[in-house]
Amino acid sequence: MTGITVYQFLDPWLIWAFRISDNPYVGFAFGLVWVCLAATVIGELCMAGVYFLNKRHFATINREMIDQHNFSVKALGAKDKTSWKACNSLANDAFGKNFFARMALFASSLWVVPFAIGWLFYRFGEVDFTVPVAGQVGPAFIFIPAYILVRYLFSLSKPWLPVFKTIKQRVKENEAADEMLTYTDLLSEEDKIAYAEARKERGKRKQVLIESKPVPEGS
Repeated sequence: MTGITVYQFLDPWLIWAFRISDNPYVGFAFGLVWVCLAATVIGELCMAGVYFLNKRHFATINREMIDQHNFSVKALGAKDKTSWKACNSLANDAFGKNFFARMALFASSLWVVPFAIGWLFYRFGEVDFTVPVAGQVGPAFIFIPAYILVRYLFSLSKPWLPVFKTIKQRVKENEAADEMLTYTDLLSEEDKIAYAEARKERGKRKQVLIESKPVPEGS
């Protein structure tokens, strides 16, 4: 199947949004958002599919990361420097492994983007797009920032979308493990209270300094 065949297949699913308004600018803006949203939703669903196909792996590396971190914190609390160094090194390795696994997972959601850009060139490649400062640009120049914005807004709305809310809950259940300890967890209850009060006091002093800072003339 050639690229042109793919774009011809996608055409009726995408072009309708560009014709929703008689105003070409409004129509193009609406259509661009639709293409970005379609690429985002398909990518997110593909990412979820890849995750659940490898859910045991992700659960394992997440649990390893948390366990090694907690071991290092406990070793510090026990003042065992040798164990702390060993656990901290393993924790750093686990963090790195988890980070790159998540990056690879995210990359699995981006395969749709080249097809979206290719279709835009297929449909609007001969149109001259002019933007301030940059001058004449291609469809990709307009699509990429729009895609980033749409994907960011979509990520904010996912907790309220039925399918993606369920996906998030399943991921949370799959990676259920002990919570990450912090160094304040090593403190006694009295020290925790004193630490919280000290933080609150520092916050008040900082606020007073901000409010008492002189305002430059002419502002």
